[in-house]
Amino acid sequence: MGDTIAKHARIEPWLIVPVPLGNAIQIGGLVGGVLMARRAARQGREGTGWLYGGRLLAYFCEHALSHYAVGRMVGIRCTGYGLHGSTHRRLYPPGIRSIFEHLPFLSARIAPDSRQSATPAAQAAMYLAGPVVTVLASILFPVYGLTHRIRGSRGLLIGSSLWMAAMLISEVLHSRGDIRRAWRAIRQGR
Repeated sequence: MGDTIAKHARIEPWLIVPVPLGNAIQIGGLVGGVLMARRAARQGREGTGWLYGGRLLAYFCEHALSHYAVGRMVGIRCTGYGLHGSTHRRLYPPGIRSIFEHLPFLSARIAPDSRQSATPAAQAAMYLAGPVVTVLASILFPVYGLTHRIRGSRGLLIGSSLWMAAMLISEVLHSRGDIRRAWRAIRQGR
């Protein structure tokens, strides 16, 4: 399986979004997701839809923005954001695969010269930012729901945990997966 995954070409974006617009979209989505979770807490047990909607909105906005933010902190520049379906779509089962091929995900477009001139530790930090923030948000939203006794929070925690386990596996197996890229950067730095 690893051999077939490694041969997949880079996903071509449907659209390239400038950094300021991409950041505004993602920050707006994150703020919207948090506000939806707060609304869920005010509704208490009946806030399930708001909590799930907030988590979904944040999910589409946290990953690429994390790469950008950490990349900037360690001196790696982003040239824009690519809008496209999932970069790991071949790892999904056939029914779900067609859905994820068409969902609008943003990906940070890293300036190659900037990445190459960065230290291996900086590259690894930038690559790991996306999965780490995604896992943290996937835990924080349902835990927030549990603390506010929102119905369905436990199910969201279980579902998010299973989804994150699959995401982490794909990030390791896929040749362009963030965890695999971070590992390569660390190995090259030795």
